[in-house]
Amino acid sequence: MATVLIADDSRVIRTRVASWISREQDLDLVGQAEDGRGCIDLFRRLRPDLVVLDIEMPGLDGITTLRQIRAIDPRVPVIMFSALTESGSRMTVAAMLAGATDYVPKPLSFRVEDETRRTLVARIRSLVGRDETTPHTSRREPAVEVAQTPRVRQSPDLIVVASSTGGPAALGEFLRALGRVQPPVVIVQHMQPGFLELLVAQLAEMLSGDVAVGRNGEILAPGSIRFAPSGVHLQVHRHRGHFGLSCVEGPPVNSCRPAADILFSSVASCARRPVGVVLSGMGTDGLQGAQRIAASGGVVVAQDRATSAVWGMPGVVVEQGLARLVGSPGKLGSRVRVLAESKHPASA
Repeated sequence: MATVLIADDSRVIRTRVASWISREQDLDLVGQAEDGRGCIDLFRRLRPDLVVLDIEMPGLDGITTLRQIRAIDPRVPVIMFSALTESGSRMTVAAMLAGATDYVPKPLSFRVEDETRRTLVARIRSLVGRDETTPHTSRREPAVEVAQTPRVRQSPDLIVVASSTGGPAALGEFLRALGRVQPPVVIVQHMQPGFLELLVAQLAEMLSGDVAVGRNGEILAPGSIRFAPSGVHLQVHRHRGHFGLSCVEGPPVNSCRPAADILFSSVASCARRPVGVVLSGMGTDGLQGAQRIAASGGVVVAQDRATSAVWGMPGVVVEQGLARLVGSPGKLGSRVRVLAESKHPASA
């Protein structure tokens, strides 16, 4: 049975979440805190399997509480349960960049309470009930680098990234370590509309760079960072010697839209020296695209299990032997930067 701790300054919310969890035979609410300090105390004593954390609390707010939880245990799943307001949404995205695993908006009215209950319970189960935070097989994961890495003859011309649950924090770390490089960067981050735009805005401010949501028909400038828009697939094509973006309608792939497989596969067809980066996330989105990038002569790198909130997407890439480099997001960013700046043969 998975144990859950909730911290929320609203007694009504705590009571409702307690009633939701009490209906589930495989979940046990072991503690309730009305503020951040109480949450930290209970977390130290109870060591729950998952924390449901409010953003706006008196005294120690949700983000500060999250950082203290991460200092105690960097791997425990933390779901931010926040009001769907402009302030709440911005703080939720800030919490994701600070290391929150996932988020669920609080119901705007009791009429949608059942939907929120189903969503929250499903997210809890997905994070504590599935074995994607542990190795998928007994096969040994490469510690940092895979032996016999082929040499890269020229620097990459395009970098693509797949990121999902637990990904925003990893994405921020990767992009900070990557810095400003010549190849454009195109990213699929699975995220609800509204939250994605806030994430992009915060990353643009944090990186002080050309970071935005991609537009259909846009030509990628050197050093630009573009995110796939919510609700559509994104492809890259060549246009008069430059890379362009195409937004494509279509059904979800791997239950995702946008899907990393769609982006990665298009890049494998048009880029000469692509680098594919697979960060934390559930499921297998990005696997088929990574296979195509590797088959085309490109380089694939993946986040390691130790630093992944969920080692689903990067895990399957590693298990298939596709990743030339396996490491923390910062390590990946630094090494991809070396590749991007190299003018002579260099190994991944």
